[in-house]
Amino acid sequence: MQMRKEATVARDVEAREIPSGTPITLRAGDPVIITQTLGGSFTVMTPVGFLARIDGRDADAIGEEVAIVDAAAQEGKST
Repeated sequence: MQMRKEATVARDVEAREIPSGTPITLRAGDPVIITQTLGGSFTVMTPVGFLARIDGRDADAIGEEVAIVDAAAQEGKST
């Protein structure tokens, strides 16, 4: 789902830089813009202008609902 919503990071949260996948930490108080939600994760634009992916389990850090992983639905899926 496409969206564009301003948010403030409520706590330090681990994210992955897009497209490199480099781990980064977004700090509490950082302003971000949520640009997309997809598959329970969030793409945000950081204060310095690059994109990062936040896992759904950390959604509360940007004021969104935490994605609940259904263990039964995951059973049998290979990673």
